[in-house]
Amino acid sequence: MQLKNIFNKKTKIILMACFVAFALSLSLNLITDEALKINETSNGLLKMLIKIERSIHKDTFKTIITFCATFFLLKENSKENKKQNNYIYIKILAILFSLFTIFGCSYLTTASWKLIFNDWIQFIKATIIGVGYYIFYKVLISYIFNKVIPKINYKKSENKVFNFIFEKHSFIIPFAIMIICWLPYIIINYPGILMPDSSNQIRQYFGIKLDDLNFTNSVNLIDENVTITNHHPVVHTLVLGTCLKVGKELANDNFGIFIYTAIQTILLASALAYSIHFMKRLKANNSIRILALAIFALLPVFPFYALEITKDVPFTSLFIFYVIELYKIANDFKEKKISIKRLSLTIFISTMVCLLRNNGLYTILLSLPFFAIVNKVNRRRILCATLIVFILYESFLKIVLPAFKISNTGVREMLSVPFQQTARYVKEYGNEITKKEKKIIDKVLEYDTIAKRYNPERSDAIKNKYNKDATKEDLIKYFKLWAKQFLKHPNVYIESFLNNYYGYVYLERRNVEYIVEGIIVEQDPRINQSGMFNYSYNSNFVEQRKNFETLIKVTETLPVLSWFSNIGLNSWMLLAMMAYLLYKKQYKNIVCLLPAYSIALIYFVSPVNAYFRYALPNMFSIFLMISIFLNVIKKEENKDEK
Repeated sequence: MQLKNIFNKKTKIILMACFVAFALSLSLNLITDEALKINETSNGLLKMLIKIERSIHKDTFKTIITFCATFFLLKENSKENKKQNNYIYIKILAILFSLFTIFGCSYLTTASWKLIFNDWIQFIKATIIGVGYYIFYKVLISYIFNKVIPKINYKKSENKVFNFIFEKHSFIIPFAIMIICWLPYIIINYPGILMPDSSNQIRQYFGIKLDDLNFTNSVNLIDENVTITNHHPVVHTLVLGTCLKVGKELANDNFGIFIYTAIQTILLASALAYSIHFMKRLKANNSIRILALAIFALLPVFPFYALEITKDVPFTSLFIFYVIELYKIANDFKEKKISIKRLSLTIFISTMVCLLRNNGLYTILLSLPFFAIVNKVNRRRILCATLIVFILYESFLKIVLPAFKISNTGVREMLSVPFQQTARYVKEYGNEITKKEKKIIDKVLEYDTIAKRYNPERSDAIKNKYNKDATKEDLIKYFKLWAKQFLKHPNVYIESFLNNYYGYVYLERRNVEYIVEGIIVEQDPRINQSGMFNYSYNSNFVEQRKNFETLIKVTETLPVLSWFSNIGLNSWMLLAMMAYLLYKKQYKNIVCLLPAYSIALIYFVSPVNAYFRYALPNMFSIFLMISIFLNVIKKEENKDEK
């Protein structure tokens, strides 16, 4: 009887592995009747079988690997107790990953869910593929949760080199290694890499008016003589402009740009080095610390962003310090009151996070107050700190900026989602829109060109035609119409949302502005055309700069190396960490990961799909987040053992 059960179990495992190998060999690509020369009156079952057969990737080696991997995982997980209630979190995570995979494939190929819902045959194919991925992801996640994570432990190293770098001098040596490895990039890209935002900030600082069509020129000025606006964070604009001004006085424009670049590079290297230093306290696995330093020092994306002049880099640096500060609050002050000095530091870092990116306040509000849940002793102080940060930031917006006649950012920056939905609706159902409805949209978004301007993965072209003179009444009428159109064709709104954000959860979507063609320009016309600046690179390193761009593109696509710049994989890891904490019933420990989740939530109201700059805080802090995650679960396990 026992032998029969074992045989049945092995047979079941083999059959499931065969199904997964078959499902993952299928392609979602649309195969039409015309392409196959099938008559419309042909037998439906025959038609389906032919289309499925034509959808199979005949790659024997990959099929064998898939079968073997699935068989191994199924066999290893067959001993686990799947009847426990918290096993549901593994299933939910597997469902999400499979949905991300099939929907992502469809949107990457057709900018719609056509590959899933085009007809009943496509739906059957998508279902087979989705179930195959679900089984594979479920056993893979279960194996990682039950076999891999419990074995990731801290072991004291006897290696003298390791101890010298990661134990004795865990900040200064990693910092020095990074700077030395980044030095070639710094030299060949001297004085620094300006991008459109930073060029516009420089023009604002020096009082050069922007073109009416410029996306930075999105608000009405309080005073025509004050060209700085909070479209880009004022603090960052002032720091950048001041550095350039000082450089002009001391030497030239290039030196001014370099002053800022040097400050930004040192700040980022310090934050990354401090995260490695903090991993020592977290007792992070030695391999994680070595890998973190190797990636920070050698992967070109890190020196590239150290040199790219953008608000996102100092924001990311402060974000890393903020994450570490929150961990200390949650763990160092469980039994005693937080000192005023420590609380002041938390308030300062949190306020700087708000000032360095306009959506930084949401990062604070979606993370800091929740630490009051795990720290009852300091609940009032944590909530007071949150309130103080909120008051300081709002005072900056409502009192300080108006006092200096600086205009705040416009409302359009928060409306990427509805604007994109309206644009897609007009493009697909424009013939159903009445003249009155057209006027309502036109008062907000310039109706006549909206369909042509619509880019399903980037809302800038729609937002840039937002009427900054639109009244509250205009916006109210627009949103009433927006709601009415949603009820009429909800599928358009759902497709628009998925199309604009699937890249943040789909592994195969390439990043936007990981490297932009021509961003490393030899003479930037955005500021040089004004006649006030002479910004340029060293002409001796033209070829090296081209090689630099090529190297970045290569590392973005190379197996394994590309994982560390894959936004979708980063999102999957964050979701997996949450699922594991739920799986282990460590609900309160989720708060330690809230800063990363707050950044991820902001992705889904941003204007651009798979935009690397928006994901920068999570991409650059992932080793820190993993180390914090492993630390909190080990602490709970040690408590249980005691």
